[in-house]
This record gives sequence, structure tokens and C-alpha cells, in this order.
Amino acid sequence: MLLTGLSLIILGCIAWYVQERDFNSPGVILSIMIILLGGSLFLSNLNTVFKYFNIQDYPKQPPYWINWIFILSLIYIGTVFYTLAAYYHLKIKKWTFLQALIIAIPFVLIEYQFSLRGNFYAKNHLLLNAVEITLITMIFYFINSWLLNFFVLKDPLDWWREGLAFVLILSAFLITTNKPKK
Repeated sequence: MLLTGLSLIILGCIAWYVQERDFNSPGVILSIMIILLGGSLFLSNLNTVFKYFNIQDYPKQPPYWINWIFILSLIYIGTVFYTLAAYYHLKIKKWTFLQALIIAIPFVLIEYQFSLRGNFYAKNHLLLNAVEITLITMIFYFINSWLLNFFVLKDPLDWWREGLAFVLILSAFLITTNKPKK
């Protein structure tokens, strides 16, 4: 089932690439459905992969400040590369999916290395849950998107709206991490 799921994901991606000129076509919708079906087949059998590679939980360790700095730096570096992968091609006036993919893939591979390890360490060493890690990541995405826009894209922004959204996400992080002591 893992290989079937992976095959469907690849088939759906190729079908979507072929149909990309006409976004609202039934072919695009069908390719999205194939990708989702492949993803569900792949994810439903992921425990098999974990058992095969003997992936297990690691003992929890108390966090120190240096751990916080190191782990948050890993996550931040990952978000820098993700932002470049996802948005830098917008600087190119006329681009195709293939051009964007060629630009993005090296950045995504680097991003994945930093984010994956940062998220793992944040969960196991800083004892953060998935929501807290996601909120930290979103805060870093905001910062990196602003920096990319300011230095490269130079698109006009309503800063008060951007600031308000940032404050709300920062508030969500502070609310989720401010746990009552037991």
C-alpha cells in the first residue's frame, strides 16, 4: 500500500503538471483527488515504516536556554529556506511550474533537514506539542516573508494588518505555552 500510495502521488503530480495551463479543468481536479488518495494510502500504512526502521520514542530531557536557542535556530533556518522555496520564484515575471520547481527543490531539501530536526528536538527536548511548534514556525514564516518582501519582492503591504496578524499569532503562542503549574 505504501508503494501504491507513493505511485498515486507521483501520478497525480504529473497529471497536474500536464494540466496546469487550465486551472479549473476536470483534469486538475482529478489529479488533486489522485494525490489525496495516494496520500491517504501512504499515510495509513506509515506505522509499517516505523516498525521496519525501529523508530521509537526517546526519553524526555529538561530544556536549558542553550537548547532553546539551538533548537529555535534550527526551526528558523528551516523557515528561511522554506520561504525562499515557496516565494522567491515570484520575483520572476514569467515562470512555469518546472522553473519554480527547479528553483524550489534545493531550498526545500535544505529546509526539510533543518525543520525536521528542529521539530523533533522541540518535541523531545523542549517538550513542546505540535500546536506550539506550529505557532513558532508561523511566527518565523511571518518574519521571513516580511524580510523577503522588503528586500526582494517589494510588494505593497498594509502594515497595520500584517502587524495585527502577527500579534494574534504571537498571542496564540503565549496562550498555549503559558500552562498552569501542577
